Amino acid sequence: MNRFFRRTLSLFLSASLACSLGISAAASNALGEDLSTRDTLLNQETQLSTNVFWSSAYSDLRTENVVTYTPNEDVTPIVTYGDTLTSRITVSSAAKGLESKGYRVVAGMNGDFFNTSTGLPIGLVVSEGELLSTDGGYYAIGFRADGTAVLGKPTVKVSADLGYELLNDYGTPTEVVRQLTGVNKARVSTGGIYLYTYDFNSRHTTGNTEAGVDVICTIDRGSLTIGGEMTATVDQVVEATSATAIGPDQIVLSANLQSSSYNVDALRRIPVGSTITLSVTASSEQWNDVEYAVGALYSLVENGSVVSGLSNSASPRTAIGQKADGTLVFYTIDGRKSGHSIGASLNQLAQRMVELGCVTALCLDGGGSTAITVTQPDELTAKTINTPSDGSERAVTNHVFLVASSEPTGRLGSFYVQADHSYVLAGSRVNISAAALDTNFIPMGDEPYDLETSAGTLDGNVLTTPAGGGDITVTAYSGSQKGSTTVHAIETPDSITVRNSSGTVVSSISVADGASAALVASAVYHHMALQADQDAFTWTVSGNIGTISNTGIFTATAPGTGTITVTAGGKSATVKVTVAGTGLESIENFEGSTTIFRGSGTNMDFSLTSASDYVKLGRGAAKVDYTLTEAGGYAAQWRAASSTAIGTQHSSLNVWVRGDGSGNTLSFLYSDGTTSSLLKPITTLNFTGWKQVSVPISGTFSIQGLAVSGSAASSGTIYLDQITASHDGIVDTEVPSVTASLDNAAWQLTATVADTVDGVLPKSAISVTCSGGSQKSAALDFSYNTASGALTVSLPQSQVSHDAMRLTITARDASGNIGRASVDVAPTSTNHKFTDIDGYWAATYVDFLYSTGITTGYEDGTFRPNQNITRAQFSAMLFRYLGLSESDYASVQLPFADNSSIPSYAVPAVKALYSKGIINGSTGADGKLYFNPNASLTRAQAATMIGRTQEKGYATTALTFSDAASIPSYATYYIQTMVAQGVISGYSDGTFLPNASITRGQMAKILYNLL
Repeated sequence: MNRFFRRTLSLFLSASLACSLGISAAASNALGEDLSTRDTLLNQETQLSTNVFWSSAYSDLRTENVVTYTPNEDVTPIVTYGDTLTSRITVSSAAKGLESKGYRVVAGMNGDFFNTSTGLPIGLVVSEGELLSTDGGYYAIGFRADGTAVLGKPTVKVSADLGYELLNDYGTPTEVVRQLTGVNKARVSTGGIYLYTYDFNSRHTTGNTEAGVDVICTIDRGSLTIGGEMTATVDQVVEATSATAIGPDQIVLSANLQSSSYNVDALRRIPVGSTITLSVTASSEQWNDVEYAVGALYSLVENGSVVSGLSNSASPRTAIGQKADGTLVFYTIDGRKSGHSIGASLNQLAQRMVELGCVTALCLDGGGSTAITVTQPDELTAKTINTPSDGSERAVTNHVFLVASSEPTGRLGSFYVQADHSYVLAGSRVNISAAALDTNFIPMGDEPYDLETSAGTLDGNVLTTPAGGGDITVTAYSGSQKGSTTVHAIETPDSITVRNSSGTVVSSISVADGASAALVASAVYHHMALQADQDAFTWTVSGNIGTISNTGIFTATAPGTGTITVTAGGKSATVKVTVAGTGLESIENFEGSTTIFRGSGTNMDFSLTSASDYVKLGRGAAKVDYTLTEAGGYAAQWRAASSTAIGTQHSSLNVWVRGDGSGNTLSFLYSDGTTSSLLKPITTLNFTGWKQVSVPISGTFSIQGLAVSGSAASSGTIYLDQITASHDGIVDTEVPSVTASLDNAAWQLTATVADTVDGVLPKSAISVTCSGGSQKSAALDFSYNTASGALTVSLPQSQVSHDAMRLTITARDASGNIGRASVDVAPTSTNHKFTDIDGYWAATYVDFLYSTGITTGYEDGTFRPNQNITRAQFSAMLFRYLGLSESDYASVQLPFADNSSIPSYAVPAVKALYSKGIINGSTGADGKLYFNPNASLTRAQAATMIGRTQEKGYATTALTFSDAASIPSYATYYIQTMVAQGVISGYSDGTFLPNASITRGQMAKILYNLL
């Protein structure tokens, strides 16, 4: 082909086919139904096609990569190997090596089969014209300098004139000539004479382990080329018992002593200093000018027909073929990856090569060796584009590459245009990118260009495909230089599927009234997932249960049942919806650092507290200090910086109030959408302690603040917690139900979460923690079915420990109620951490405290489990249990009269626990506050201190202990909730003994149960 015409044609192709995409109309008889194809012009007359098929026989995909190459002067085929013939490296590593030498790697793939133990290729290797390995009777492909190729059986023979004469049977002196068995092949015991070169292995030896005769020669002239000769001078003839070293300018002729005397004696008789001559021939002279060659185990196609007797087992495959016009086809198909590609049999591979136009084709190494790398037009380095079946590339013995110059010309030649998605649901958006290429196919960096589209609309580089679908061509251009890509917008998909926000396919969902649920639709066409924007679907709701946005966000507005239907192009999917009638929604839980009441007050101070005794639910509550004076009508108020709108589906607000017994009135400041600063009474403050009140609301209701009013001057402090909006005045004080079990064999936790008022809770309301080993608590990810409340956790092996472990599921409903369940994993080790706990009933829990760094025991290696724990000791233990930081509380001033008696090890803990309201001390007879660090801790005190570390909102239970009346009032709530949770219990005789001392062992179990 004329060079100018070839260059002009190539530039035309780069403009029109640089990224041509389409759905083939015909199926491949070999591989199945054509799903997609992507063609990319990589360089001069070198095109990559990535094609996906559907195999109905396997109900799975097949993915192939085909590089079609027409020999030309700009792109050259070569064969590479590692540092030596038997070294193994990956295709991508070989590509990096070529790039370091100044080549642009157009494409490359793995080469010949090889011995996986030694790295020896089974067949022919020629590099830079030099014969490195004979063919062994197998097939090969050879490449000439102009890129043309010859395929077939080369039947390379190497003849050695050994440089001396012997008398023949007629008494005539005759040159001693021997046919070599192989070049750089493993020496077989009775195989004859072998030749080894410096490139054979990394040790640069013959690699032999059995006795033989080795003739070491220095190369004089010539080289081992097919059709050529080499001469060498004999340096030594040695009786070798192991591998013989080979120098860079040497060769070694070698025969095993078990070989015939015809060959062994011939080598022994070679005179040192004589000249041997090596001649190389092939079955045809067309192999004589081959610059590079690589072997192949199987012939697939001969004379345009599939070779008979090929196997029918599917695997990853690598092949190379030649068309009648000399065009070469470099081919790989992935395999052993369900959902990506199942591979092909040799018979199917051969059929496919015929379909691709090959009249001759050979099979290279496959399986885990199959790998192909290319340099995309907008890249400077090559990358692997297939998915190797081993999960990563396998190091192989040799490789076939197409290389070109990496020298840029700086002249704009074309544009490489891509869409981030080639197949989309009609109406969806895709991003278009374009890279400028010079006339040598080297990316040029930022070159200005314009985009135009054949259909749809462009907003910058974003294409919105037309609702009617079709093939859309987007062209980048600058002057006469162009490049295009085609986006396929599918109007009618084959099917639509709906998933929830966790990615689980759903056919039904349950949503609390007033809550929202995000649904995601996906579409499939010809077994391919389409890129689909949610607003490319049409979403509708039936049943008057709520509304849905054009992106699939459903908002429940009324209890009942109905359906959500999503459609596209006449296809649809339906989801059944149940809206629970509670309509509960948390408006403010006072758990964060800010609240809806941030703003300013008049005669009222608003703050947050985390003191457990003043919190109803969670860990935080609002503290409201007010002063009523005659000015302004004995009123105080706190006005929020912005309003908080309550949904019109809600008919009441539930509020927990801790009254001060003042008789004053607490009210919301609110707006009805027309008038601001209206008053909505919450409750009359004629009580003390916590009380939940329900405030009826209707229509538009936006909270603007709080107000306290009365008939006389007064001051007081009240507390607020958990403001919840509800439907039909429903008040929820029931904790969620959580049940859990552990399958030790599968190492899987299963649980069910339910709430009689809220219905199924969202995943965000649930947490799973794992405690044990070296960590006190770690969050675990989990799968959750929002329709059934079923939860599953597959525990990672990193969580497995020799120590006891506790797995806990915690669920919080919209009203702040908390439910939990735990399962325990027994320790696998019987070696305890302390010397005095063998056989002790709480040894497992003591070990747990040690492993998680909560206790270190005593210096003598004992724990002393039956010893009463002091208030100082327990403070230190609880400090470590909570994971508190000493530096955060260093400036705290303790108010205790006996500060000097607190042991130094416990001072940081006492400061921290006092600051957090966990310890308060007690008033002595002198009226002073004491901590009493060395006093034994009572069971009631321990329950209170531990209870103050927990969130509020867990279940409580009536106390049935026979001595319940002796439980101090300050401890009653904490014992009630911890008994309900199973954290603490009484004695077998029905007593609790609140004033009895608690032992160190008992404390270990309580802290463990609390997790």
